[in-house]
Amino acid sequence: MRRIATATLAAGVIITTFALTTTPADAAVGFWRTVGLSGVDAFGFYNTEASKVTLTFDLKDTKKDGYSAALRFTFTGAKKQKDDVRVVALTGDQVQDKWQTVTSTRIKHMYVQECRGTWSKGKFTTKKCGAWRQHY
Repeated sequence: MRRIATATLAAGVIITTFALTTTPADAAVGFWRTVGLSGVDAFGFYNTEASKVTLTFDLKDTKKDGYSAALRFTFTGAKKQKDDVRVVALTGDQVQDKWQTVTSTRIKHMYVQECRGTWSKGKFTTKKCGAWRQHY
């Protein structure tokens, strides 16, 4: 009787662990990292589901040179949907590091571009950007 109870408990633990660590068949999880533009360092994880994509990332400004680090994202969808571009910029000119989250309902592709820019009167102006890179 003890063996049956132990086997049942072990099977329950394995099934529960498997259920908590897997993602649905229509979901994809991935990792991305920026490459190239001096002063910008970022990496993150994306999770695509049937109806949205969630991107969680860490953005770092590695230089105190008068420019703020920024990332531009565009997510593509169906042919009739217009691509959306979002800019996430760190505020001020200081070496800083901040976690951010971006979501979109356009789930076909994600492109990321590293940028540097300045803030004036609460508005960010892009000064220099690297190339767009497709991450899925």
